[in-house]
Amino acid sequence: MTTKAHSDIGASSMYRWSACPGSVRLSKDIPRKESTYASAGTKYHDVASRLLTRQEVDQALDPEEFDSVLVYVDYVKDLIEQSEREGGCHGIETRFNLSEIYPGLFGTADAWVYLPKEEKLVVVDYKHGAGIAVYPKENTQLLYYGLGALLTLKKKVTNVDLVIVQPRCHSDDGPIRIWETDYNRLARFSDDLFWFALATENEDAPLVSGDHCRFCPAAGVCPELEAKALAIVQTEFKPISYDASKLAKTLEWLDVLDGWIKNVREFAYEEARNGRTPPGWKLVQKRATRRWKQDDDRTAEALECLLPDQESYWERKLKSPAQVEKLLAKNEKHLLLDLVMSESSGTVLVPESDKRESIPAPPKIEFEVIES
Repeated sequence: MTTKAHSDIGASSMYRWSACPGSVRLSKDIPRKESTYASAGTKYHDVASRLLTRQEVDQALDPEEFDSVLVYVDYVKDLIEQSEREGGCHGIETRFNLSEIYPGLFGTADAWVYLPKEEKLVVVDYKHGAGIAVYPKENTQLLYYGLGALLTLKKKVTNVDLVIVQPRCHSDDGPIRIWETDYNRLARFSDDLFWFALATENEDAPLVSGDHCRFCPAAGVCPELEAKALAIVQTEFKPISYDASKLAKTLEWLDVLDGWIKNVREFAYEEARNGRTPPGWKLVQKRATRRWKQDDDRTAEALECLLPDQESYWERKLKSPAQVEKLLAKNEKHLLLDLVMSESSGTVLVPESDKRESIPAPPKIEFEVIES
């Protein structure tokens, strides 16, 4: 599996360090730990790269997730074929070094394709995540890759398409989202990139809290985020009289604070594992859960003596629609439509930017006092 080199001011984290230049210095000595989500993303990026470069894929793959990878692979393949017909060029998993703009600037782009007839550069980024929809417009990571491709190409570029492919996360804009821009935007971004990178070198670079804190390596030890969390905790809301705008602002911060809490727990745990246990805390074994010592068949044989009725210890359960769908071929999945219904489990409060349609609040129930 390919691994991407790490840069403190790399493309994938620019959304954070451009907004919070102090996070670079604060994160210097924090060990990087890849999450299970990031690990899965790396795996499927590697699969996509192998398919696009006609290498053997030697990993066991989840069929549904593999179908998601194919959405990206098929899109990039079509672009490559068009480019080859026009005498263009392309790159897969290309590492760009932008040290000529500022030392330490580099990143690895998933795919870029040059279409000479239109003088067009297309930069494509595959997102395997299903949780947060990512969009290409003014996306700093894509602009960074676009600038890297532009400087590497050294060909005339007039038009630029920046593309996010994210099949597993629903969006009304579809799984393939394209922002059409031009050479001038990349040229302006070159200046922005220099000044943002320079700001991280300042010893007094400010710490600025925001949505970008969610995946910051230093979130668990950040004084600015801690101060923000404490301020929100001290906010008091009463059902009779409260500031609605303050409540709305607090709601916006909850996801960030969830990430901060998670980071604090993980950081403290790693400190304890390395012999630096915080005062008043200790490492213990997790609560034990019981399981059978042998496989199901051998255990069942032993249980027959204790419980002759097999139904008492074997559980039979119908698979879910998603599990059954995986058993069908792609052109057979429509056969389930008459057997499946989609039913919401309730309502949830989300920001207005969410693409789902708003529903009216339930009517207020008024009780009339009945005199006896």
